[in-house]
Order: sequence, then C-alpha cells, then structure tokens
Amino acid sequence: MNFFFLLKPALKSLDSEIDIVNASPSPIFSLSKSKKLILHYFYSNGSEWIFNDICSLGVNETITIKSRDLNLDLNNHSVFFSLNKKKQNKAISLKDEDYHMSKIAWRANIKIKSKNSYTSYQGEYPGGMIDKNLTLVSCSPMIQNHSTIKNFFYLVNLNSSPEIKEFNLEILNSDKKVISNFKCYTNKINLIDLNNLKINFNSEMYIFTSKNGGGIPIYFSIDNSERMSLEHTHPPTEYVLHGNRFLFQRLKKSFWKS
Repeated sequence: MNFFFLLKPALKSLDSEIDIVNASPSPIFSLSKSKKLILHYFYSNGSEWIFNDICSLGVNETITIKSRDLNLDLNNHSVFFSLNKKKQNKAISLKDEDYHMSKIAWRANIKIKSKNSYTSYQGEYPGGMIDKNLTLVSCSPMIQNHSTIKNFFYLVNLNSSPEIKEFNLEILNSDKKVISNFKCYTNKINLIDLNNLKINFNSEMYIFTSKNGGGIPIYFSIDNSERMSLEHTHPPTEYVLHGNRFLFQRLKKSFWKS
C-alpha cells in the first residue's frame, strides 16, 4: 500500500492540499480489486501513532483535503494519510496492508496554492519504505536560481516506528565539498529554506545527501508573481531500465557518501 502526506506551506501566503483517490491506476496492472476503505490522517507523538477518521471512501471516489480542514498546527505536526480496511485509533507501529498490489503505484496529488495559482505533483510514500534503513542521494536540477525566485526543500520521512529521531542532511558540490548541513527528523515532513545559502544553483550541480536518514525529496520554487513549481527526484534505481538496478544505486550512493 501507499501512505500519503500533506506538505506544510513554505510561506504564510500559501496553502496546501492533497487529492486522494481510492482506485487502481490501471485495472490491467493491478493484482487486487478496489474496495471501500476508511481514510485516516495520522501523526506521531514520539511514542505512538495517533489516528483520526476522516471518512469512508468508496471505490473510484476522490477526496480533496485542505490543510485548513484539519484541526492541527502543521508547524508542530507532520500529517500523513492512509486508506485502511478497518478503523484505526492508536498504534505503536504502522502496517503495510496488502490492498495496493499494483505494478503501477496508487497515486495522490499534492498541491501548494496561492490566491492566484497553484502547483501540484504526485505525492505518495510507498509502504515498502517504512521498514527500511534509508539513506539519501538527490541531485538539484529542479532548483531555479534567480533573484526573484525563492527555493525550498522538503524531505518527507516515514517509518514504521513512531520514534522521532534526528539525522543529518548535507548539501555537497560537485567536488564533494560540504556547502551546508541541516538537522532533519524521522516521521516528519522536514522543510528547509534554501534562500540564505548564497549558492548559485545554475553554475553547477549540488547533491542533497544523508548517510543515516532519507525519504522523499521534494523541491519547491516560487517567484514574485507566485508562479510555482513542485518536483521530486526519483531513487537512483529509476535511472536504470534493465540489469542490476540496485547495484547501480549502491554505487551512486557510495560515491557521494564516501
């Protein structure tokens, strides 16, 4: 199954939404049938997962959830979502239920909005990632360098255990020199402001990397006219079509983390 998440707005003038769909992206490639499920939002208090019911979502139904719809301060809580067969209350670990058995991932659509425009992108957290010891290597071509553009970096981390632990994120240049580092946390939607780093992202490629943490890396840019972009980089295995894809991933990560 997939878990989903709601980005906290990078600026006070912005809002965020998520569209969640209870449907297989393609019946041809799905190994399980859609069924009526219960939609929850949940967050970690450091020792437990706290679940709250939102609604029952029928087959092929879609719901849009706005950040202001939830009675939570997104600065203090990172909000995730799940479609479950049964009601949830509290849990000491997350379970990867088996109803999302599909070769094409079940998608959600995450959005950041202003009064005049919005940007969106696919936003799901694969259940297969929650029990893995993650590391991170993400390149920075999505960042746009201009005096009128603000850039932000999200790192979405979700583990089976609700424990909130600190880990370190580094930004490297092409010579593997550490340009900056930040503290991130497990089971959080970490938001990092890149605008005070004085880095010319157009001059060379930069690498966002962590040896002891990882997740879904997302890049967000907005200009003075509120034109926005929202993108994420794929795992290194996605750059290889055939052969030993995980060997390539290990080699790429070991090069940047050595």
